[in-house]
Amino acid sequence: MAISKNMDAPKARYAEAVKSTKVEESNNTEYIAVPGIQGERGDTGPAGPQGPEGPRGERGIPGKDGKEGPQGPQGPKGEPGRGGGQGYESPSGQYPGWAYYQNKNKKPLFLGPDRGDDGWVDILMEDDESSNVLKFLPQGSVSLWNSVTQRINFKQLKVGARIDIRYDIALTTDTNSTEAWIRTYIPKVESPTGYIGMLKYKYPYEMSVNQTLYVDLSKIRSEGGIIQARADNESTIMLKGMYISVS
Repeated sequence: MAISKNMDAPKARYAEAVKSTKVEESNNTEYIAVPGIQGERGDTGPAGPQGPEGPRGERGIPGKDGKEGPQGPQGPKGEPGRGGGQGYESPSGQYPGWAYYQNKNKKPLFLGPDRGDDGWVDILMEDDESSNVLKFLPQGSVSLWNSVTQRINFKQLKVGARIDIRYDIALTTDTNSTEAWIRTYIPKVESPTGYIGMLKYKYPYEMSVNQTLYVDLSKIRSEGGIIQARADNESTIMLKGMYISVS
């Protein structure tokens, strides 16, 4: 193969091409950032100024009721009630109260159309002090029963007072279909009469009979009440005890 004398010409262009390529490769170099080690945290800066108040938010859902708290201390004593000590705001000014009297005399009394005063027989009672209940008597009142006079005592009561009495009795009939009555007799005053009833059989009955009286006259207080019973056939009666209530 023959060598041409013009072989140097391509070399100059090749060198330029190489140089041009190197320059281009240099211009196309890419650099990748690699994170370094994190440094120490700096000091906290001063707080900035408070911003303006924002709009009011919507009302939230009510919460559940809390537990009941402990009882508070007792309050001061109240002022005395009206009435100036004259009863307990009743029209009569009468203090309320009651008492129970038990009879320790167990001897029965005879009833019949020919006994007593027109059939009315006084019922005697010897109250048993060990069994009486007197701690609930009206304020300022003495006993409501007087065993000496054998009368219910109205002397300490005010005009206008009401008296409710319950007689606990044992009544034995000797004849079928016997009618019986009981009353609180107040001399010189119309007295209330209680109808015990028509007792159908010859039988020993035990029952309670209620009566109500009103101290509408001053002389009722001075007279007092006598317990009496009546029957249209031969019978016997015993007063076991009685409750006397005042208002």
